[in-house]
Amino acid sequence: MHRLLLELTILIAFTGCKIPTALDDPSLVSNLRFSPSAFDSFRTNTEIRYTLKAPATVSILIAKRDSAGQEFLIKTLIENVNATKGSHAHTWLGDTNQGQFAPLGSYIGVVQIQHKRFEAAVLIFHF
Repeated sequence: MHRLLLELTILIAFTGCKIPTALDDPSLVSNLRFSPSAFDSFRTNTEIRYTLKAPATVSILIAKRDSAGQEFLIKTLIENVNATKGSHAHTWLGDTNQGQFAPLGSYIGVVQIQHKRFEAAVLIFHF
């Protein structure tokens, strides 16, 4: 049982699948993912993609958690934008709000709608 849970966790982490959180509302946001879910920011970029089931005011943020679980804002992609029902995509170049390349590592794409938060993982690497 423990091995199956471990394998499932690894599969979710490496495929960019979304792990539901307590604030998720599946009736509002679906298909949340990065494409690609791992990228070399020196060579390409990634997109955070999602589908809204109804119009909403949306903010898209890139964040990073430290080993203690504290979250830090890395980049604001959009803030308080009125979005229509349907599919959406926003490009992240792998940069910070200061215009520098973000360091190697795991990041979190956050779709925020009012007090609700939806997350997807993305990885930056360099060859």
